Amino acid sequence: MMASGRLAVSFILAMVCLFIVSEYGIYYAVILRCYWPDSDSHSDVRALILSDTHLLGTIKGHWFDKLRSMTQQKLERFEQVFNVTSARILTIREVNFLLVNSVALHGDHCPICQRVENELYKLSDGLNCSIQGTEHDDHCKNTDTFAPTAPILLQHYPLYRVSDAMCTGVDAAPMNERYHQFHERYDVISQVASRKLLWWFRPRLILSGHTHSGCEVVHENRYPEVSVPSFNWRNRNNPSFILGLFSRSDFRLSKCFLPEERSILALYCGSGFTIALVVLGHLKLFRRPLHFTILGKHKTL
Repeated sequence: MMASGRLAVSFILAMVCLFIVSEYGIYYAVILRCYWPDSDSHSDVRALILSDTHLLGTIKGHWFDKLRSMTQQKLERFEQVFNVTSARILTIREVNFLLVNSVALHGDHCPICQRVENELYKLSDGLNCSIQGTEHDDHCKNTDTFAPTAPILLQHYPLYRVSDAMCTGVDAAPMNERYHQFHERYDVISQVASRKLLWWFRPRLILSGHTHSGCEVVHENRYPEVSVPSFNWRNRNNPSFILGLFSRSDFRLSKCFLPEERSILALYCGSGFTIALVVLGHLKLFRRPLHFTILGKHKTL
């Protein structure tokens, strides 16, 4: 009984260790290989960027979830609780981040669409006045003042592009999906909305998500956009995030990957199978001495 008790304790400890390694240890081993981009200045803004966490619901969403989402009341509550708006310029250490609720740019006459477009136009006026140094002119007197530098545009939907055919890398869309043509206002924002954002703000970098795959594209041979892959195993086998350094005139990005889902499954299956074999082997060793002891006692009687 004491031997079997020790075996049970050892089995439980082995399973606990397997769980800790698979759910915690492997992440540290992989993420320790990540690094921030090199920087010569301590004033650079550091940012961790991820997209499409998909914490709830399925990829396409259930009809009941859709009935309960993107109303005016819930949007206002979200903006109040998290202190964000659908169109905003956040300035940190002289770096302008333009935050846009790209759902409001679909041009489908949603309740907030016109309000967001008006806000973007006002922000564009203020930013251009600040960059040109004309904030004291009559036209610019009533506009907001920002750091005189082109913004980093952050939004969920990518700017318009035909497909992901030009995308490469380990986190790009699979080859059987890479050439599927994107639909405006569903996969990407419309061409009209894309042109407005580029004309109004002339961003030096666009960071977007939604496609669940990584991609780098340059719009009009001038405006780089990076699509950040999904940070969820349900959407891809190798989730990742981006570490970015931003200054007034430059930016540097570094991509970090999480452990692949199949690697963790293989670790669970392989280790679990090995533990099971060891336990079965010990059980057979215990049964033989016990069997001989019982037979010996029987013969003595």
